[in-house]
Amino acid sequence: MVSSVSGGSASGLMAALMKEAAAKQTLEVSVIKKGQEIEKMQGDSALKLIDAAANVSESGKIDVRV
Repeated sequence: MVSSVSGGSASGLMAALMKEAAAKQTLEVSVIKKGQEIEKMQGDSALKLIDAAANVSESGKIDVRV
């Protein structure tokens, strides 16, 4: 494909394709990192909820005071 492009435009085309591939990879990594952050926040929230539910009052019932 690149060999059919004449002269200096072949190197320009290759550079553009490599730049686009790098940008796509950067975007994919950013999306994955954001997903990991969201999962961590959800896990932390779940642990807080479990801890809050585990607080049992003296009478053996769940403490629902806010």
